Amino acid sequence: MITLDVRNRLVKALYDYLQIPIIPDDEDTGVPPSPYVVYSVTTDNVKNGSDTISYAEASDSFTKTYTNQKEVSYSFNAHSDSRDEALEMCYRLIEFFERVGVETLSREGIAVIEVMPTQNRSIMLGDYYERRHGFDVRLRYVDRSEHTVETIDEFNL
Repeated sequence: MITLDVRNRLVKALYDYLQIPIIPDDEDTGVPPSPYVVYSVTTDNVKNGSDTISYAEASDSFTKTYTNQKEVSYSFNAHSDSRDEALEMCYRLIEFFERVGVETLSREGIAVIEVMPTQNRSIMLGDYYERRHGFDVRLRYVDRSEHTVETIDEFNL
């Protein structure tokens, strides 16, 4: 599973639960109506030890498989015009990662490692505040890649 696949599975699961837009922080298509959630990947591809390598034979080749558990950290911000709604969406996100969504993510090959504390991330935009509450979460997934290697039928010295 590669990082984009992990992201797509995660965003779909969050959308299915919250039923509000879940968008990347650098989205160029504009901001949806409130409430919505913005995410960013803060760290990725953190390996957990060395790769496990396995082999499977075929008739004229073999498959070499590399496997490792990798870690990724996401930052989530719930946006709203209302302080209370932003905080409520943030709590629902946390509920997803700590309780409701654990089995869903597990079926998708994603494990929740740690949910960080909630933070007020509101900012002043001109003469009004954009209400934001957010947190970071650490996830783990299995990264696997397979490569076909042709066998050597003959060799001469």
